[in-house]
Amino acid sequence: MRVAERLGDAARLVGARMALGVTLYNRGKLEPALAQFRRGFELFDPNMLFPDWPGSHPGVQCQFWPMLISWMLGYPDRSLEKLRAAVRSAQTLGHPLTLANTLSFAALVHIFRHERSAAADYAERALQICEERRIQNFHGLALCENGWALCVTGESEKGLAQIGQGVDSYGLEVAQHILLALQADAQLAIGKPEAALASVTAGLKAVEKAGGAPLEAELYRLRGEALLAGAGTVSEAETAIEKGIDVARRQNTKSWELRGAMSLTRLHRQQGRPQEAAALLAPIYAWFTEGFDTADLQAARTLLDDLTEPSIAAEG
Repeated sequence: MRVAERLGDAARLVGARMALGVTLYNRGKLEPALAQFRRGFELFDPNMLFPDWPGSHPGVQCQFWPMLISWMLGYPDRSLEKLRAAVRSAQTLGHPLTLANTLSFAALVHIFRHERSAAADYAERALQICEERRIQNFHGLALCENGWALCVTGESEKGLAQIGQGVDSYGLEVAQHILLALQADAQLAIGKPEAALASVTAGLKAVEKAGGAPLEAELYRLRGEALLAGAGTVSEAETAIEKGIDVARRQNTKSWELRGAMSLTRLHRQQGRPQEAAALLAPIYAWFTEGFDTADLQAARTLLDDLTEPSIAAEG
């Protein structure tokens, strides 16, 4: 970055800001990462050339990483706006690697939002480009995303096979923990808690090796859900979910915090601790200012209503 600044090379500076943002993102430092992407995009000019750049277009990367980060930080609507803009830019550019990258990340956003149809559409498009152009970089991720969509619509065997193929082909790269989180989520959805726990354990090992990761909080929550589903004890599960909430608060990832709070709230309700459950969920739900049509926020609202109705009835 210093070299680019000294040379006054705006294109290289965009690339440097983008590269620093990706490094921070992969360590779970999402707000500093977002700041770098924003600075990179402010410097970006559509007429800039990146002839020697080896990967996805740096200018478009400064658009598509923020769509993931915005969702995690608790801005679901803002995330969708950034997604649409990034996809338009990638389509206009006409660079297959950049388009495959953008589409696979768009699928990930819709998976986070529990929107199976949109996730499958983007994943299938990314997969087609990867296979037609022999692009290996995002083939494993697209396979996992498409497999996840199949699992949640009942095609569990085919879906799990695709996810397994995607995880195996992806290897030990920095986003491995994301693929393992998708695998664990799908395994839990079809009643395989032991397999989910194994996937989560592998994901958390990858996170530990990296020194942090954007889905670290979600992996701890999934660990708790797997333990609750029969792979361990309630005490172990509660500890794991609490750890996930702590990580989300440290990273300021409000969407992961909400999801963790819902998991712990359901557990407290089952344990006969409704007031404690409501006190945990209400503040994080109240923080949100958008995205109230999304699955997580609708589920949180329903859960809070269920917890408060008995109290209202008792007062009446």
